[in-house]
Amino acid sequence: MDRTINVILVTCSVIVAFAGLYFVLKIWLVWKRVDMNVLRARVFLDDRFLVRNWTYIFIAGAFVALIKVLQLLSLSGVWIEGPGEAIISDLMGLAVVVLLVLLASHWYKLVYSAIGSSHKENVKLMSTNP
Repeated sequence: MDRTINVILVTCSVIVAFAGLYFVLKIWLVWKRVDMNVLRARVFLDDRFLVRNWTYIFIAGAFVALIKVLQLLSLSGVWIEGPGEAIISDLMGLAVVVLLVLLASHWYKLVYSAIGSSHKENVKLMSTNP
């Protein structure tokens, strides 16, 4: 039963990670066309965006640190890892991936909102032409 839960958690992590790769790839493909002045203004003028970014990064970093502390304790023999701890570790790993994908999705929205208007018009024209 514990192995099944681990497989489910790791599978979810992989699926979510591919969603994150989609966001990052889309950002990378349009990065050269982004109006950097607009992007900077939108990033630094939106307090919610900055707080959300730092919160996601902080929580993801805390989970990674906790996972590594548990691994170190297990390797040093101070704490013997059981099946429950493996599930907790996989669950924290899934949480890290979800947080990073949320971060990428927020950046995706912001980057696409900062693309120059001439490029947006070209994209609309290309999508309406057969």
